[in-house]
Amino acid sequence: MIDNTITITARIYRQLLGDKRFLLLALFVPLFVIYLFKVFIEKLPVGLITDPELLDILITAFIIHFTSYVLCLIVIVRERREETLARMYVHNFKRGEIVLGYLCGYAGLATLQAVLILLEVDYFFRLSFDTPIMISIFIIIWTLAMISISLGIMVSNLAKTEAQIFPFIPLFMLPSIFLSGLILPVAELPWTVRWLAYFIPLTYAVDALKIIVEQRLQLLTRPQEFCILIAYGLILLTVAGVTLKQRE
Repeated sequence: MIDNTITITARIYRQLLGDKRFLLLALFVPLFVIYLFKVFIEKLPVGLITDPELLDILITAFIIHFTSYVLCLIVIVRERREETLARMYVHNFKRGEIVLGYLCGYAGLATLQAVLILLEVDYFFRLSFDTPIMISIFIIIWTLAMISISLGIMVSNLAKTEAQIFPFIPLFMLPSIFLSGLILPVAELPWTVRWLAYFIPLTYAVDALKIIVEQRLQLLTRPQEFCILIAYGLILLTVAGVTLKQRE
């Protein structure tokens, strides 16, 4: 199992390094969005935002969640269309090996994205967090990125072509904005939609980040919310492996 997972991971890294345009866009676009967010925030009336640093971190988490999900979703659908997944099955690759291979392969890109974005946010907004808090924030955001990759793999089963991907972007991302606690606390949502929040990975990341940012606590000081995020990720990774299709 380990050998096949490493083989898939190595192939993905070769693809990424060979497609420099895709790599540059994947790294540049989130950084440009952060810059636009900075410009927007500077034009808001003073006092409108009660905790600017918390907003900065939550928006950072959402951007990484969004880009990791979309990039992985596009690539998996493309590989299915090109029969890459079918060839893996012919060579006796298991579903778990394929999912772990893709997860490890795109983990490098997601990690680089997270590092660059957090550095940019820290530079633009002059965050007041010390190093242990920043490390805790990074770990949560990185974990969210891994979960986003798993979500992309799972959702890819619903799209046969790249064109069919686009409806699934707002379908999964817009509820994350409205229901995850990014704007309003989940407890304040009407009960008719509140239950949907618990199916959204960003909800658990927002809970963990709020504890760290608002109370200035390191990750190990209060790990409950992070453990829930990890459990959600493991469940989603398992579902992604079970539902991964060889072909339509």
